[in-house]
Amino acid sequence: MEALREVTQKIRGSVRYVKSSQATHGKFNEISQQVGISSQKTLVLDSPIHWNTTYFMLETALEYKSAFSLLQEHDPAYSSALTDAEWEWSSSITSYLKLFVEITNVFSGNKCMTANIYFPEICDVHIQLIEWCKSTNDFLSSIALKMKAKFDKYWSKCSLALAVAAILDPRFKMKLVEYYYSQIYGSTALDRIKEVSDGIKELFNAYSICSTLVDQGSALPGNSLPSTSSDSRDRLKGFDKFLHETSQTQSVASDLDKYLEEPVFPRNCDFNILNWWKVHRPRYPILAMMARDVLGTPMSTVAPELAFSIGGRVLDSHRSSLNPDTRQALICARDWLRGEPEEHNPSSALALYLEAS
Repeated sequence: MEALREVTQKIRGSVRYVKSSQATHGKFNEISQQVGISSQKTLVLDSPIHWNTTYFMLETALEYKSAFSLLQEHDPAYSSALTDAEWEWSSSITSYLKLFVEITNVFSGNKCMTANIYFPEICDVHIQLIEWCKSTNDFLSSIALKMKAKFDKYWSKCSLALAVAAILDPRFKMKLVEYYYSQIYGSTALDRIKEVSDGIKELFNAYSICSTLVDQGSALPGNSLPSTSSDSRDRLKGFDKFLHETSQTQSVASDLDKYLEEPVFPRNCDFNILNWWKVHRPRYPILAMMARDVLGTPMSTVAPELAFSIGGRVLDSHRSSLNPDTRQALICARDWLRGEPEEHNPSSALALYLEAS
């Protein structure tokens, strides 16, 4: 968005000029018909602090590219015309933005998102970034390289967690990791896949140990295990504990292997992963416990309504026409109301108004 700022401003100025009067808009529509544009979309202005609206503005303007080019010849007052190179940059950047809009809609469009959804979407971004870096256009490749450098920083921190969540989806298991990593890492894919395999085994072993410690209470002397001898100095009580620990370890160790070795579950639109694990909990008790925790991991702490915002949580000229003193009073009052105990928090029209503000 930053690299395309000057081009975006030209397109924003072009759209604003066309919509400035009915006469100009009518002339533009005539030119559009002359050049054979049949698009039913209407030119829209964006909100500069919401990058998805900029995408929609660019996407629509690109459909009217030839009309804007001809408008320059028919209207000398039109001064925001773009060069062919700028239109090419706009087209490429818009294709970049399209992917991010679609994926952000997936992440923000569901309030009950489970973590297994994230991995394939983020892998698609990774693959696209690799392709964009190979662009023969120096302008586009330079942008893609900067994007990928920042992406790699976060990928290195969260890729294992994302992969583990995907493996716990019975429709994917390790197959999805193998599919994407072969495209992302090429010749080093096997090493990366092994890292993921070792990672989920390590996590599973940690859950297994926790489960064993919880269950040990019933295996320790003096608890629920029946006594095999009236002798208080039964020398085999230690063996009872050892037998319980090793048997438990053997059973849970095969739990993950059994899950991974079985065929993947058929993909369908109505699949509910939480219900699947609820039904299969008796079969995979430790793995189901792990899935419950992993699948509940949020992709981001950013609220869905802020996913498309680049302006931060700030009331600036784009968001409010209130004077600074009024804005400060509203923000302070809202914080005070939120900070009070619920029984003292007035459910009044003022409270609702402040929340909306």
